Amino acid sequence: MTNHRVFLDTGILIAALNRRDQHHEQARALFAGPPPRWHTSVLVWSEAYSWFLHRHGEEPARTCRLFLDNLEGLVVLEATSQLHRDTCRMLDRLRGSRLTCVDASSLALMEQHDIKTVWATDYHLGLTGAKVLPRV
Repeated sequence: MTNHRVFLDTGILIAALNRRDQHHEQARALFAGPPPRWHTSVLVWSEAYSWFLHRHGEEPARTCRLFLDNLEGLVVLEATSQLHRDTCRMLDRLRGSRLTCVDASSLALMEQHDIKTVWATDYHLGLTGAKVLPRV
């Protein structure tokens, strides 16, 4: 495991586990490399699990849960009342960017924890300057 910290977004989890996703090969390549110090949030975890549950059923959702449970050293950051306040500030700060609450909370957590790299499949997680991988 490297010392490099990376935030995992919902899109990269979906891409890694869904062979039909347009970013599947890129996501698999990222996860096949040397593992960084992974971080995500309970909100991202929940969003990814729900995506699989509602689109593909309980077994794929379970596979998503097990995938996350088996990422060595994964830090799952909590949703707190402070995070809610920071998320609202982020939504105001980036008004017009069409951010979801989960994305805004991820940006807030990345700032709080000084995480400069995010694995994501859209540009939103780079709005505050983080490096987004894979390049999309």
